[in-house]
Amino acid sequence: MKFDPPLRSGVLIRRYKRFLADVEIEGQPETIHCANTGAMLGCSEPGSRVWFSTSNNAKRKYQHSLEIVETAKSHLACVNTLRINRIVEEALASRIIDIGADPASNVVREVPIPGESGRFDFGVDEILIEVKSVTYEQGGDGYFPDAVSVRATRHIRALERCRADGIRAILLFCAAHSGVKRVTTANRIDPAYASAVRGALDQGVEVIAFGCSVSPDEIAVTHSIPFSI
Repeated sequence: MKFDPPLRSGVLIRRYKRFLADVEIEGQPETIHCANTGAMLGCSEPGSRVWFSTSNNAKRKYQHSLEIVETAKSHLACVNTLRINRIVEEALASRIIDIGADPASNVVREVPIPGESGRFDFGVDEILIEVKSVTYEQGGDGYFPDAVSVRATRHIRALERCRADGIRAILLFCAAHSGVKRVTTANRIDPAYASAVRGALDQGVEVIAFGCSVSPDEIAVTHSIPFSI
C-alpha cells in the first residue's frame, strides 16, 4: 500500500481521548485524528517522530490522520489500524499470504459471521479470516492485544465455533512494525484473550503471523513470522 498523497512528518506532543493526537507540524501544534482503539504501548511517547496523512474531504473535523510512529528503538510502526486490512487484502490477492486457496478465488471483505451478529475481516473461498494488528513490541516480540479487548475475544471464540461446524478458520496477526520478529499473546494484559486463543488452537483454528516493511512511502506484508502462545 503506497501513500498517495505522500505523508508529512511532525513530532508527537501527546495522544489522548483515544482518537486524538497533538502533533507539532512545522513548529505549530495541531490536533489530528488517531485511528487506533488500543493503548499504543511503545508507540505514543511524546517527542516521537511521526508521519501523518492529509484528507481532501473538507467535511472532516480533523484533516490529518496519524499513520506511522518512530519508536524509542528507531523502529517504524503503523498505528493506523484502518490500514491493516488493506495491506492484508493486497497480500492475500498477490499470494504473499498463501493460505492454499484456489488462485482464482476472490478475496471478500467483511464476511458475516455464520449464525450470529458481527463480521470477520475476510473470506476466501469457504475460508474465514480474522485479522489483528500488532504494534506492541518488546525485545523483538510483538504482543497482542496491548489493552483488554472484549471484541477480540469474541472474534476468536466465533472462529472456534465456525471450526467446530467444519469451516476452515484463520486468525491472522499482521505486525506492521519493523521491530517485530515473532508474535505472541499478551497474557498479562488480557489473560481471557490468551486463554481463548489456546482453546481455539486446540479445536483446529489456524493462527498465522506476518511481518511488514514499513516506511513513510509504503507499507506491505513481506514475510511470515513465528507465532507462539
